Amino acid sequence: MNRRGFTLIELLISIVLMIILLSAVTMVFIKTTDTVTISQARSQVYANARLAADLLEEDLLACFPFTGAQEFTMDNGVGSFQGEVAAEPRIGASGPIGSAADQLSFIATTLVGTTHQSARITYFLLPGQKALDAVGNKEDGDPDYGRTMPTPAFPNGRPLYTLVRRVLVLNPVTGRYDQRPTDQLNHPVPDMELCRFVTSFNLEYYSNQLTYSQLEPSPFQSTVTPGGKNDALGNGLGENDGEGSEDAIPIRIPSIRVTITIVEDRTARQERMIQKVIAIPMG
Repeated sequence: MNRRGFTLIELLISIVLMIILLSAVTMVFIKTTDTVTISQARSQVYANARLAADLLEEDLLACFPFTGAQEFTMDNGVGSFQGEVAAEPRIGASGPIGSAADQLSFIATTLVGTTHQSARITYFLLPGQKALDAVGNKEDGDPDYGRTMPTPAFPNGRPLYTLVRRVLVLNPVTGRYDQRPTDQLNHPVPDMELCRFVTSFNLEYYSNQLTYSQLEPSPFQSTVTPGGKNDALGNGLGENDGEGSEDAIPIRIPSIRVTITIVEDRTARQERMIQKVIAIPMG
């Protein structure tokens, strides 16, 4: 019987072919894994943005009526490239510089701890390299949690933020909603980090001209002394509520339009916009 084995050249060729095949399979596996990881990251961030918009709608549906007990404010802000939120837009030759970083605050009934209470609810953007401690102080964020970016050096020349929901309850000493709520164990209730990798949080209000108007500047700001021309809505003090002058006309906000622009992660590969029109029954 003639027995013939493999020659050394045949073995080498077989090994090379096997290496090529394994390399191709490995590359396909890596590409597939990357695609799945990216898709999961996108889905998670997009889901968080939609949940944030839904929660904002739920809060507004429970807001106090505009009859003297409300303090409804919408502040105009523009994100800067240093990772902070400007109080007012920085105006350039072609208009405001930077993406929208607005802020919304109002009084509503909401779940605080384990009970429903009246509280001031504020939605605002936190710079991506920062986090909030239990009492709401800004601090450098943890690399694995509570931080979108390691430093203010954001990718693609634009800042990233975290959308935060803050709740403050009525302080019996001051008579204002400026007190941190506590749980049954008397621990502070922390702020909610709703959505990370936010590039823009834009608010528009349905105006008397029957159109959605930008806040340029806001006609009802949180930084104005109560009773001033552009102070909060619904507190019964300023011209916004028909007080202070004979021609003062109360401002009402039947609805607002919220636009949240996000990317799927810090590499900012793809940007997506979540927009929602929210009716305010008591506005």
